[in-house]
Order: sequence, then structure tokens, then C-alpha cells
Amino acid sequence: MFRIWLFGSMAIAAEGMSEGAQGISGRCAHLLAYLALGQGRYFSRAELQDTLWPERGAGTSGSFNTALWRLRRMIEKPPLRHGDLLVCDRRGAIGLNPEGVWLDVDEFERLVQPGLSKPTERLSDADIQQLRDGVALYKSDILLDLTDDWALRQREKHRRHYLNALGRLMQLATIRREYALGIGYAQAILDSDALREDVHRDLMQLFVLNGQRAQALRQFEHCRELLRRELAIQPMRETLAVYQRIADNAIGAVQADAAPMQAPPRVVDATEVADWQALVDPRQHTLDLGDEPAHRLIHAARRSLATADTQLQLSLQLMAR
Repeated sequence: MFRIWLFGSMAIAAEGMSEGAQGISGRCAHLLAYLALGQGRYFSRAELQDTLWPERGAGTSGSFNTALWRLRRMIEKPPLRHGDLLVCDRRGAIGLNPEGVWLDVDEFERLVQPGLSKPTERLSDADIQQLRDGVALYKSDILLDLTDDWALRQREKHRRHYLNALGRLMQLATIRREYALGIGYAQAILDSDALREDVHRDLMQLFVLNGQRAQALRQFEHCRELLRRELAIQPMRETLAVYQRIADNAIGAVQADAAPMQAPPRVVDATEVADWQALVDPRQHTLDLGDEPAHRLIHAARRSLATADTQLQLSLQLMAR
């Protein structure tokens, strides 16, 4: 079995060969990659020349024949024979024998398609595991060394499938309350497409569900800065609404934490008033710090001031938005 890797930089290896995978570049790489992505199809020489060598000239046909000859020598080494991998039909059209080739892109598509084609509620554990195996296989965008139009189209196609698979896994992790996993999938999407504002929103909510409210607020700031720097726009109304809910809940949590420090109103008798008056030096109007009740009063006052300051800072940040 001959193996071809297209994720990242192109590499090839013949099963059982001691030298292992080797890189491939130049026109041979263009030709092999195009044939590999079209496995099961046969291409006329004119079609291959027009697609791979669009610059027409007197030497175009000769260059194509030379590249084809070199590619045969490169991949059809003993024990493989001439025609085992590169095959021709009766018209002379050229194709790659699908029975003799393993392609990482085909394996990726085989793994992720069942999980992408079914409704979420109908996915089996096997479908979910295949989605995970598929995204693990996707090391990088395909054919990073090629800039031809056909390569860019193929790169975008498989990249879209990768991002959709990550999105489905993020959705499943949220449903299963596996929030840490969901966070990882969301971050993987943003590593490939940092301007996906919908994923920033999902990530903010996953942080909250995972008990990381401060990280959710930082994620909003990161999203807003990216949009401002890259696109010169502000976050969408939906993103601002998610941020507002998280910030409001943060203020509510601070108020709830402060509530136990607020003593309920009660009736003070004359004896207690006299005791508190004894703590105060009427000449200096200062508390006797050596007395234990005074320590408790000062400690409670400091905590109340700290809580009020936190509430004020959050309110100022919200107003600044």
C-alpha cells in the first residue's frame, strides 16, 4: 500500500520501505496531489496541463511528460511495477489506482462525514469517536506549499469540514456537560479562524458553565480587541448581550457574598449603649483598639468598603461599554 499525506507539507511512503516518509515538491508534487484528490477519476492530458500548467508555451507538453515520467520513477519502485499506481484508461487518460493508495485526506473525510451528516440526537458513540479521530488526524491545512487555485479550493473545502467537525464536538460536549472538553474544541476553532464571533460567544458561555466567570469576561475583551484591530468593527449585539448577562451575574454574586456581613436591624438596649460609649474616649473621639468588640467593628467596616469598591469598579466598566 502506497501512502500519501497532504495535511501540512506533502509526503509519501511505500509500505514496507525502510526509508520511511519522504517529502515531495515541484511539478511531481502538483501532479500527484491533483491525481490523489481525484481518486477514482481519470484526467486527460490536456485537462491536467491546463489545470497544473496554465502558462501555455511551446514546452508545456514536454514538461508534462517529463513530470509524469519522473513521478512514475519516484513512486512505482520495486516491488511495484509500472502501472500499479499510475494507470491509464483506453483513451489514454491518467488516474491514480485507488486500491493501491492510502490518502490521509480520504481517511479524514471517511471519519467525519457520518458525524456531520446525522442530526446530533442520532449520533452514536462510534460516530462521536470517529469525529474525534478525524479532527486528531487534521494536523494542518492541506498542501501548504501550493498556491494554485485548485489547491486553494481543496484546502478551503477540507478546512470547512474540519471546523464543522470541531463545532459538532463542541456542541456535544456542552450537551453532555463536559465543559472543559467543549472549551478545548472552541479554542481549536478559534486557532484556525480567530474572527468567528459566534464561537467567541459559545466559549464565553462555556467558561461560565465551567466556573470560570473571570475568564469569560477576558474572552469578551479579547474578541472585542480582535474585531477592532482586524476589521475595525464592534462586537455584534448578541455578543454584547452575552457579556452583559455575565457581568450582571458577576455583580449579583458580589452582592450575595456581601449580604452575610450586613447585620439585621435590632433594638439596642440602654446597657449596650453604655458599653459602646465606654469604648470611646470623649476627649479624642477615637476607639479603644484594645477592646475586642472594636476589632470586630473595624474588620466588618473594612470588608464592607472592599465590597463596595468592587461593585463600583464593575459598574464603571459596564458604563464605559
